[in-house]
Amino acid sequence: MSQNILIQQCKERIGAKNLALELAELLGVNPDAAYRRMRGDTALTFDEIQKICTRFNISFDSVINYQGRLVPFQFNAMFRDKFSIINYLMGIEQELLMLSKMGTTDARIVMTAMDLPYFRQFGFKSLSRFKLFFWQRSVLNLPDFSTKKYDANESLGEYEDITDRIYENYHGVPSVEIWAPETLDSTIKQIQYYLESGLFVDKQSAVQICDDVESLLTKLEREAQIGRKFIQTSKGSIASTFEMYQSDVFLSNNCIQAFKDGKTYTYVSFNSFNSLMSFSPHFSDECNRWIEQIRLKSILLSEVSEKLRYQFFKRLREKLAQLREMI
Repeated sequence: MSQNILIQQCKERIGAKNLALELAELLGVNPDAAYRRMRGDTALTFDEIQKICTRFNISFDSVINYQGRLVPFQFNAMFRDKFSIINYLMGIEQELLMLSKMGTTDARIVMTAMDLPYFRQFGFKSLSRFKLFFWQRSVLNLPDFSTKKYDANESLGEYEDITDRIYENYHGVPSVEIWAPETLDSTIKQIQYYLESGLFVDKQSAVQICDDVESLLTKLEREAQIGRKFIQTSKGSIASTFEMYQSDVFLSNNCIQAFKDGKTYTYVSFNSFNSLMSFSPHFSDECNRWIEQIRLKSILLSEVSEKLRYQFFKRLREKLAQLREMI
């Protein structure tokens, strides 16, 4: 069974390529021998398992469904020479694209939003540019950004094409989202820090970010009202179901669970914008139970609770108004 799980994970990673040919070349065997290993007729050796796990970036712990206190995670190491935000964003784009193509009954996302989900903010140019600039200057401390100031009108080139596609793909995946009164706080503090540090080229750049946050809230409130995410693109409209909850219990982290093909992929945020990913059934079940407990104690804002929905967004807009006053 473990060998079958390993082979299945290999298939997921190579897409349309012929796995038998890939394994034959990797293991130094003929295609027939590779097929026997894929069917489970021939047991893989330790050396072969090691080669496969290294080649396809698979954790062997995840293959044997380790149920103890140790859980295998995947993550992108940011503080290394080869780390690229472009590649990081492309990975997110591909995952959302795959989910959106599965149809509204086969895939969904469930998340707790301690911070503004980047799926949402990527749809607004000034806000998206600010977040990308902030990550590169203030989190990664990239040398190219060490002396730069943020300019809302400065295009980020290929970054914007990728973030636009992430934003579009997000709208094609049904989602259940638990927001909180504190969800805007970190973004507001980041803007305040840049204001106080003189890191905006002018005040208008800060104003444009606030305008984008206002537009984001208006769109979010409308979608909560109708229980549906919706976006119009050059290729047509993209829409999916949307459940929004308000939690008055402090959300300690952004946790995202993606459900597809009967599996659960759990992403837990760390280091500002990075995430740890695990598809360990044991860990995913624990996170799912935690999210469900939060959801049961939250208020459903989508389609119902008109008064409470209005009050929730009113509080967020009041925080934004205070920021505008500071600017």
